[in-house]
Amino acid sequence: MTIVKLDARLTADQAAPLRDALLAHRGSSLTLDAGEVERLGGPCFQVLAAARKTWAADGQDLTFIQPSPAFTTGLAVLGATDWMPQEDIAS
Repeated sequence: MTIVKLDARLTADQAAPLRDALLAHRGSSLTLDAGEVERLGGPCFQVLAAARKTWAADGQDLTFIQPSPAFTTGLAVLGATDWMPQEDIAS
């Protein structure tokens, strides 16, 4: 299992680098550490949502660990509180 630590500021200018970093691990299970996220913007959320669908279509696991309060708040602001069910969060 590969763990990728998400950047603290997931803003619009980070969407392309985030996409590239995730795609580098396509084809294998991936765990995203959201513990240091201080800001989650819409474009990076879109990248994460697309990655989630891609990994599911590939039959691979994509999970999150240690979502920071800011990550969780960002999901709420984007209207995506149900986007990351508790069973997708590893401790």
